Amino acid sequence: MGWAGINGPVLIVGLGVLLIGLLLPWLTAGLNTDRGLRGTMVLVGALACAYALLPMFGANRVSGPSIDPPPPPPVLTAAACIDTLSTRMGALTAAPRLASHAKAASAPAPADPIGLVSGSGTGTYHAVADDLVATARQQGVPLFNRETLGSLDNLHLLANPKENAALGFAQSDILAWLARSDDPANRQTATLLRLVLPLYAEEVHVLARTGVHTLADLAGRRVLTASSSQGSLHTAETLLRAAGVVPASLDSQQTAAAALCSVLTGRADAMVIVAGKPTPHLVSLDALRDHPARPLDGVHLLPLDLPLDNTGYEVARIDRGDYPWVAQPVSTLAVRALLMAFDFSPQRTAYQQRRCQQLQRLGRLIEQELPALAKPPHHVKWGEVNPKRTVSGWRLDACSRVGA
Repeated sequence: MGWAGINGPVLIVGLGVLLIGLLLPWLTAGLNTDRGLRGTMVLVGALACAYALLPMFGANRVSGPSIDPPPPPPVLTAAACIDTLSTRMGALTAAPRLASHAKAASAPAPADPIGLVSGSGTGTYHAVADDLVATARQQGVPLFNRETLGSLDNLHLLANPKENAALGFAQSDILAWLARSDDPANRQTATLLRLVLPLYAEEVHVLARTGVHTLADLAGRRVLTASSSQGSLHTAETLLRAAGVVPASLDSQQTAAAALCSVLTGRADAMVIVAGKPTPHLVSLDALRDHPARPLDGVHLLPLDLPLDNTGYEVARIDRGDYPWVAQPVSTLAVRALLMAFDFSPQRTAYQQRRCQQLQRLGRLIEQELPALAKPPHHVKWGEVNPKRTVSGWRLDACSRVGA
C-alpha cells in the first residue's frame, strides 16, 4: 500500500484537529476558550501531521543520491578458462610447427617413410620430433612425425609389427617399469626395444592449490593428468605410491586445458604434467595473469623431494625464467626422455635390412647435426642432449650406433 493509503487520511484528520484547536474560540463564538483543550488539540493535530508527512521526507532522502552496493567479486568460469588456455596453447605451438612443416615440405616427399611416434601436438615430444623430422628429410632420411598419446602408446606401437613405428619417444621410468612388469607381454615389449639416443630431462610439474604443500597433502584429494599424456599418469601413480599417498581420485580423462582449469577454479587439487620445460601447457597460464579473478594466486608448483636411489628419477629445478608466472625457483624431479627404436639388427628379412640401414643413416645424421639442432630456432631441449650419456638397463641400438 502506498503513502496515500494510510498516511493521507491521518494527515487530513491531523490537519482538521490542528485547525479546530486553533480556531476553537471563533467556531464557538467565544463560548469555549479553554486553553488546555485548545493546546491539546493543536499538539495532537501537529503530531498526526508529522506522523503522516515523515515517510515522505524519508522517501525523498532515500530516493536521492545513494551508495551503490559493491559489485560481486570477479569469477573465472570453467568455460572461459578452457577457451583462453586452448587458444593460447594453439598460438604457442602453431608457429614452430608451421616453420618445421614448411622446412620439411621443401624436401622431396619421402618414399618408404619411417614412422617416428612422438606425443601430443602441444607437447615437447612432438616439437622435438618436428625438428628431427625436418632435419632428417633435408638430408634424405624419410622420417615423419606421428602424433600419439605419449610414452605408453609409443611403446605399444613400436612393439607392433603391423604399425609403421620404427622410432619413438618414451620416458625412462616407463621403460624400467616395463622390464620389471609382472605381465609377460610387457617384458617381451622391453626386449624388442633399443636405445637410439638419450635426450633431455622431462621435469615433473605438479600444479597444486596453494593449500597443498607436499605430496602427502594430496591424500584424499583429487589429482589430474591430461588425457593426451599417458606418461604423466604413470609418473603420478609412481610418485604417489612412493610417497605412500592415496588420493581420492587420479583422473586422466580431461584435456590438458580442462584439467588445468579444474585446478585453477578449485574443482581439483593438483595436476601432474611430465614434460620438458618450458611446456606450452604451463606457459599458457600467462594468458590469465591479468584476469580480474586472479586465478594464479590460488596455485603454485609443488616442490618434490623423494629418495632417488634406483628410481630412474633425477634432481631438477624449475626457474622463474621458465614460466613468467612462477615467483620463485622450485625443486623437482625429472625423468629422462629417450629416443627408442625397434630392434632391426637381426636383419632376417629385407624389411629389417632396409630399416636397419635407414637407422644407420639417421644415427650418423644426428651426430652430425646435433650442434645445429642445439641452436635456435630449434626447441631449447636439444641443448641438453648428450649422445654419450649412459642409461642403465637399456641396450644401445646396433643399427644407429648413436652413443656407442
